[in-house]
Amino acid sequence: MHTVKILMPVLILLCIAAHSDETNPLRIDKNVRQLFFDDFIIDSLNGIMRTIHQPVKHPDNPVLKREHPWEAYRVQVYGTVIFDPQEHLFKAWYMNIPKTAADKITVNGQRRPGHATLLSYATSKDGIQWDKPILNLVDYEGSTANNMIAPALYNPEGFSVLYEPADPNPERRYKAFYWDHGRGPLMMWEGQEIYGEGPDDGMHVSFSPDGIHWTPFSGNPVMKYGSDTGQCVLYDPHLKKYVAFGRFGAGGRKVARTESDDFIHWSEPKLVLAPDEKDGPNTQFYGISVDCYEGLYIGMLWMFWIAEGSVGRIDMQLCHSRDGIAWSRDPERRVFLPNGPEGSWDAGDMRAACRSVILPDRVLIYYAGSKAEHGRGGPLRIGMDIGLATLRRDGWISLDAGDAPGTLLTKPFVHPGGDLYINGDASKGAIAVEFLDENGNALSPNPVSGKLTGDLLEGKIAGADENIHLAGRTICLKITLTNAKLFSFWFK
Repeated sequence: MHTVKILMPVLILLCIAAHSDETNPLRIDKNVRQLFFDDFIIDSLNGIMRTIHQPVKHPDNPVLKREHPWEAYRVQVYGTVIFDPQEHLFKAWYMNIPKTAADKITVNGQRRPGHATLLSYATSKDGIQWDKPILNLVDYEGSTANNMIAPALYNPEGFSVLYEPADPNPERRYKAFYWDHGRGPLMMWEGQEIYGEGPDDGMHVSFSPDGIHWTPFSGNPVMKYGSDTGQCVLYDPHLKKYVAFGRFGAGGRKVARTESDDFIHWSEPKLVLAPDEKDGPNTQFYGISVDCYEGLYIGMLWMFWIAEGSVGRIDMQLCHSRDGIAWSRDPERRVFLPNGPEGSWDAGDMRAACRSVILPDRVLIYYAGSKAEHGRGGPLRIGMDIGLATLRRDGWISLDAGDAPGTLLTKPFVHPGGDLYINGDASKGAIAVEFLDENGNALSPNPVSGKLTGDLLEGKIAGADENIHLAGRTICLKITLTNAKLFSFWFK
């Protein structure tokens, strides 16, 4: 695993509940992991460094490749990958682009520009070996023997899918948010104006009972904005709202946010992320992938570094937010997911799926890559495939100490009940925990402590069972690291 060391930045806390004085202790939820993107739970650190971890790219990348005529130009995750625990199956919705704009294709009997973004579906048992089932839904050049889906969609981009199996309406258990367009002039391409005959330009939504057969909402578009990038839609359980991120209403290559109670009526989008002076004038945010992860919004910004004209490479940086509106970025602007070496399949251009796949032991990040920098013409431009990069669970950022013990003291918080668990790597050292009262003193009359060794995704602190009476009491934790990394802690 690659790591990037950073100094402890001073961050503004973005959660309204972040009170650290004795009269207003923090309240944290049981079964919600406390991560260390910011100082929300942290009172002080001594001898500890915060580390950003880069995900490890799979050795067999790319794992989902161009194979068929309808995807000869690109397969691209302007889309979504999920793991369906009921079917024990990974499912992917991805864009397939057959040819260049100068060519023509026939889809469902319509002549279209060759670079039309079509929608395909694939499945996998392990997330690495993918099957492209013949679904017989879309007629491409006179044949339906392909894995394309959603024939009612014309030119969708950024097909962001939510799977909500508990939705009482079985026809709406899969929901999608995307940009569709086609009517009138589409764009200028190499001096030619490309026309289409599809739906009105704007943000659209569709619904499906199975993720394969999709019905567009009759009132599309739901927003009169375009978003020429990948979209990201998710459900925020605290807001009890759907939230979407994309370029719609952002005023260019920036990030805007909108929200909805019902997935149909969306708020006026607001700009939430834009490049600043530190990024430089030739930097744009090509898109963003966002996870609603353990009470945090974790974002991967697609950083477009323009070298000349409109040509440049795209890599990714981490950012985070407590509310999806006010975002914090690493002050050093370190690369989270880097391009591959020169000449490799992902050396020039990278775009990630709208969200990561969160498994009990790891985080899977699917991304499209190309040898060519974005905007670069010529033979290299023809080619984009999909790869995989992996983090350990909660492995975005850790607190680290070496031979000299380092200590973390939390802010006072109300014990939510349950036992304390640690995600940490103490394979070469130890992680020790002491329960303190709200003033930072040892608990009396029954002090509680525990110690862990080994590389543990879910290490239970011994002795916590004896203090079930602590539930509801204001406490602090003192965590001492020796040659160890701490990724998270939680109560359950």
